[in-house]
Amino acid sequence: MSKTIAIDFDGVIHKYSKGWNDGTCYDEPVEGVLDFIQDLIDKQISVFILSTRNPKDIKEWLSKYWIHYTHIIEEDCMFWNGKAVIGITNRKLPAHVYIDDRGMKFDGSFDNTFNNILSFKTWQEEKEEKKLLRKLLE
Repeated sequence: MSKTIAIDFDGVIHKYSKGWNDGTCYDEPVEGVLDFIQDLIDKQISVFILSTRNPKDIKEWLSKYWIHYTHIIEEDCMFWNGKAVIGITNRKLPAHVYIDDRGMKFDGSFDNTFNNILSFKTWQEEKEEKKLLRKLLE
């Protein structure tokens, strides 16, 4: 069975160190992401990038980092099954897995969901918190 993976742009592909900032794609890639995407493509796994940003801006940013085989997914496209090209869209399409720095896995129960939302941190926030804690312990 063919798999499709959706990858969020900001905070997963693009470092996003200053947040949305002025809306431009200003940062460099997250370490290891380009090799990871290439591995997915090499394994014949369909990949699309999902973002609220303009897909044309993402396509241009990716081409700066040597990923030239991208395709902006048209509005009427219902599924992405491209194998040798990375799709880019600002719409949520079906996927087997969504990789997102702000995602929270639903475990089938809402018992702890509210508390999990209140205590949620992105990987960047957790990294910064650990850095501050190490500094305090020195």
